[in-house]
Amino acid sequence: MRHPHRYNRRDFLKAVGIMGAGSLLAACGPTGAPPAPEAAPEAADSMATGGKYEGATLRMLTQAGGDYEPAFRAWAEDFTAETGAQVEFEFAPWESLMPKVQADLASGSPQFDLFCNDIEFQYTIWPELEPINDFLDASGYDMEGFFDPVYRYGEGIAGNTGVRYGLPVTCGVSVLFNRTDLIDTFPTTWSDYDALLAAHTDGSMYGLSFAGVPAQLVKLFLARFWASGDPLLTSDWQPLINGESGVAALTLLKEHKDKYAPPGLLAWDNPDAANAFLAGDVAVNEGWAGFILPSLDDPEKSKVVGNWGIAPYPEGGTGNFVQHNIVMMKTSEHKEAAFELMAALSNPQRSKEGVLDFGMTSARKSVFNDPDVVAAKPYMPDYGEVLARGRPFTPGVPQWLEMFIGLAEGASSALSDQATPQEALDRVADGWLELLAQNPLDFEYAE
Repeated sequence: MRHPHRYNRRDFLKAVGIMGAGSLLAACGPTGAPPAPEAAPEAADSMATGGKYEGATLRMLTQAGGDYEPAFRAWAEDFTAETGAQVEFEFAPWESLMPKVQADLASGSPQFDLFCNDIEFQYTIWPELEPINDFLDASGYDMEGFFDPVYRYGEGIAGNTGVRYGLPVTCGVSVLFNRTDLIDTFPTTWSDYDALLAAHTDGSMYGLSFAGVPAQLVKLFLARFWASGDPLLTSDWQPLINGESGVAALTLLKEHKDKYAPPGLLAWDNPDAANAFLAGDVAVNEGWAGFILPSLDDPEKSKVVGNWGIAPYPEGGTGNFVQHNIVMMKTSEHKEAAFELMAALSNPQRSKEGVLDFGMTSARKSVFNDPDVVAAKPYMPDYGEVLARGRPFTPGVPQWLEMFIGLAEGASSALSDQATPQEALDRVADGWLELLAQNPLDFEYAE
């Protein structure tokens, strides 16, 4: 019998789809028949006026159901009107994206010019991607104003120093939503955070909610682990997660679950945890912003309207920073047009429009302090400060997904009393070493 908290790869590809930036990943689920590529609506005068890319068709594979799907559709229509190039999208469930892109690349006649999703996909398919450094230089594309992790981790994938493959569109990180009517000043130390959760676990409510399914525990463990200042691995690929800092972090997470969270939480996914906060049943919710932000000030869905805020984790902690990038395939026959579409979907103007008109979480920090954005969404500067702390999970490592699965399983086994934190993390570390030994990497690990 399979262990109740152990995933096989197929299971986890379904579950891990919700690890990304907010509502971008809410649509993950079993796939049906692959949808036909959908063309953006053709501008009425594009054929009449012509354009420098008239006759070209650009095809992009990306995720279905995300907040940037309607934005991409609208902006592609503008792109067609301006350039003459037609744009076709295949919006597919998250768990089908890697099989689809790999099958396309192996087909002998790839159909996709572009791909948009988590930067981690680049760690595996980077040999098939077109570096965009020369396009950036020639076009004068505005690379200012992004969050620091975009610069630190968006180049140099697989040890290719200075090489950039993608332009980021959205990002995300775990956020602490808290009741400002109950909490005057949010704690900055873990001991004070513990005291706050205890004070609001009083029989009438609980201190904390979070999604307890295995895939969602990773970000919570990381927030406590990275507060120690340690990286996940040494520069020569030795795991550190099962050391003193890792055991302390997993022990703390388990204590927070056992003492201050509602019963049954290990079966909760993101919407369940968000709903507990919206109902006024908990003082703090740890989770992805996209599952809760749209409802917080909606009186039909929320009992905490006007009584909530955003805070960073204590002592410099942060969950894993995720960013969705658009990348270009080497096999594209229309590389200049493809880059122009990448730029048209990610430039500063579109980043601001994405926030205001489509509820996207922009990868550009500058947008979070834009006067128009702040006027419409006053919480954005605080949200931006939380995002700025983020760091990615195992940056540049092709084995990232299997390593993520192992850590999720380990955290779940500890929180469900199937193993002690030390036992669970020892198994995780052993699994990581085995994965890395199967495919040794020729660059140093760095976060």
